[in-house]
Amino acid sequence: MHIGFMKTIDRTSPNAPDSALGNIERDLPTELHDVFQVVQLTRGTQLQNDVGADLVRLDPHQTSQIHRHNLADTVLYMLDGAGIVVVDDVDHAVRAGDRITIRPAQFHGVRTADDPLTFISIQTPPILDEATGHLDLEPRST
Repeated sequence: MHIGFMKTIDRTSPNAPDSALGNIERDLPTELHDVFQVVQLTRGTQLQNDVGADLVRLDPHQTSQIHRHNLADTVLYMLDGAGIVVVDDVDHAVRAGDRITIRPAQFHGVRTADDPLTFISIQTPPILDEATGHLDLEPRST
């Protein structure tokens, strides 16, 4: 499928600009945060101070802690599987193709049943400020 606003670049052409190729990184590390298996997509790029983008996976029968980000707006886009995203104590059943937005200071969490769940999480500002080391993550006290 061709999308009109995207420019197709023939990377095999000797005239292709070097900037069109960018940097290709393979096998980015997966980090475990609570029950989330996270690949941080913007870390180490020019975008890392403006936007956080993570590829996230939860195995079946997992429940994350309920938490909030006091500064970050967050968008979750479901890629595969199914689960429940809880936002301010309301359960939202999600599956591939769904998008959910989470405003700053909204408590939220994710749980899965029999299926794993894979999604992209986009945050601005990033949850982790690489320059200062500040993590915008507040667990809900019980």
